[in-house]
Amino acid sequence: MSDPDLTHLTELIVDHIDIPESYYKKAAARHRSVGDWLCRPESAVSRFEPQVSSQGSFRYGTVIMPVVMPWEYDLDNVTRLNIRKTDKTQREVKTLYGDEVRKYATANSIIAPVEEMNRCWRLKYADEVSFHLDTLPCVSEEAAIIEMIVARGAPRELADLAIAITDRRHPQYDSISRLWPSSNPQGFAKYFEMRALSGGGVRRDQLVKEGFYSSIEDVPPYEWKTPLQRSIQLMKRHRDVMFREDPGRGPISMILTNLGARAYQGELDLWAAFSGIVERMPLHINKTLPRVPNPADPAEDYADKWARNSQKEEDFWMWHKQLLRDVESMKSLIQKNNVVAGLRAMFRVEVTQEELGRLNGGYVTRTKPIAAAAVHIQEAPRPWAKCV
Repeated sequence: MSDPDLTHLTELIVDHIDIPESYYKKAAARHRSVGDWLCRPESAVSRFEPQVSSQGSFRYGTVIMPVVMPWEYDLDNVTRLNIRKTDKTQREVKTLYGDEVRKYATANSIIAPVEEMNRCWRLKYADEVSFHLDTLPCVSEEAAIIEMIVARGAPRELADLAIAITDRRHPQYDSISRLWPSSNPQGFAKYFEMRALSGGGVRRDQLVKEGFYSSIEDVPPYEWKTPLQRSIQLMKRHRDVMFREDPGRGPISMILTNLGARAYQGELDLWAAFSGIVERMPLHINKTLPRVPNPADPAEDYADKWARNSQKEEDFWMWHKQLLRDVESMKSLIQKNNVVAGLRAMFRVEVTQEELGRLNGGYVTRTKPIAAAAVHIQEAPRPWAKCV
């Protein structure tokens, strides 16, 4: 059910917590830079035709401004190498890739040491926008594994994007083996983009019509600003505020993004989408493993830590219970003339009197976007760099 004032109120909140377009453009530049480096003639991995694809919140268009400072924005990408699992060990692939990442850091005057994580390599940039980039080497998954993913219920078009990744905790890490950890971040990204557009790409189509982009394929997802994307931003902000004293306890963004995408029913109105998602998201949590499966690979559980640490699940339900209360209380903020205090408490948003004046039957205005260099991640994800 839509309510104009509540719709305008939620739009106002998202306008305050959304990041500048320039941050998305800078993130895209980081991915392109890594891709260009990997494809240079001297690169030890160029012969394996590296394809670098953005992943995570910057790809989904759901990044938000921080509540707690200092803050680093988390960039994620995946580099697919044309290597068979039986050609090299996980360690060999990860080490080969890591050597190039270290050379990239040196060539680009990145002072902080490159950090080896369990699955990926982390680069820490020091500039006006604090980014760290987690870059994950991978190889294409075998046909037999893809068939298993399809048999578990994943659509073929998503299962085909599955990858085999490196993980130094894996028992076969140092052995030539077909047993690699399997994942499907690109499949999930495609699923999320399809869900985001299930209510229609109104803003995307408008940007093309008004000449900001030449075609709908050129409009990057961060420009779509669909009700699903904005609902995810609202949930993430509420979580960050609630757990600001202990951020590690908050539900991870992938759980919120997954459940939000599943619970979205194509609503065009932001308030209807947000309130509906919050109400329905528990329906998409399984009582048995996997609890929050990746729709592009149902064996991959985004809530796998719940089984090892029950506090993680308890914190999720505590957050969701509070969010339900706050969604209900938002309905009375305008009537009680309590918008300023309410938004400050729930979302750490400070609104102006001018903005408040637009709520009662008004409209929260937005400036038209300036056309950015497109980040093409529509349909089958297009790589940032592909050696030819």
